Amino acid sequence: MGVNRVINPSKYLKGIVDDGKTFYIGMGVQSLTEIGKNHPNLSQLIKGEMSSVLIKGKGGVLKENTFGKFVRKKPERKERIWKHIHYYSKRFEKEIDYNREYYVWEKELLHKYNMVLERASTPQGEIILHFPAFIMDDNYNLYLKVGAAMNMAIVLGSYYMIYDNMFEPIIPVTKVEDRKILSSGNLTLAQKLDFLDKNYVEHDGEIDLKGNSYRFAMLKEKRPSDVTIGLGGFNEYVIFEYANDNLLIFENLKSGNAPFLFKRDGFNNDVAQLNKQNAKSNPYFLKRIVHDKMESWHNKLSKFFIN
Repeated sequence: MGVNRVINPSKYLKGIVDDGKTFYIGMGVQSLTEIGKNHPNLSQLIKGEMSSVLIKGKGGVLKENTFGKFVRKKPERKERIWKHIHYYSKRFEKEIDYNREYYVWEKELLHKYNMVLERASTPQGEIILHFPAFIMDDNYNLYLKVGAAMNMAIVLGSYYMIYDNMFEPIIPVTKVEDRKILSSGNLTLAQKLDFLDKNYVEHDGEIDLKGNSYRFAMLKEKRPSDVTIGLGGFNEYVIFEYANDNLLIFENLKSGNAPFLFKRDGFNNDVAQLNKQNAKSNPYFLKRIVHDKMESWHNKLSKFFIN
């Protein structure tokens, strides 16, 4: 579920984060992997009992954060080393000791960041964990460090998100509407309660109405051709457009506001009259996917993409 590894972090930053702007790499606490759940002191950080936690581990990017990442020296060459070998031989029923010669690549330290995770709350009320602030610059060393942060976030939280200095998700918005996108319509209080009861209670949903940046991260990963934002910004619905998949997704960052899917080709781009009440009667309507368990949500949504 989610991204496996970031190889070239620059392509996720250039043209998306403005030069000189502060940004963060992090993830929401609702999607922690088993490694994240079992990481020392991470639960205390989430509860606010600690202000920061040094990220370390037994292997991979977590280990590299504190022990360092080593690469072959340039120009590449091998060096001779001797290792002492000791083991018990069942065949000869005795201890075996000897020295063995090896030729290995000479290594040098590439980086050793000792980055920590800190806790924050987004404007949508989502609790996130993030690495220390970065300042955008077209710089190899910055990309190297950001890439390490992205990959640690993936290992611990199954995805990474880029946040601005107010901890709003940074999404490459290409269109802006001067109206609210997908309003609730003219439902009475009784109708709203009935709507929630029918659409959420039966689906074991997460109805905390807080932000969940995992969904925006997954939609961003699918490479939308356009992203439209309206009045209310990320507190309201946002349109993710996928030209190659003939798909429009109206999604809200907050849990409890399920995405509406439409066919893109032929869809009326004037969304002024579209709301939650009449969305299903639109001739291009495909499906409404309730915000239930994140993996289930991801699997249901993925079926509408060609790749």
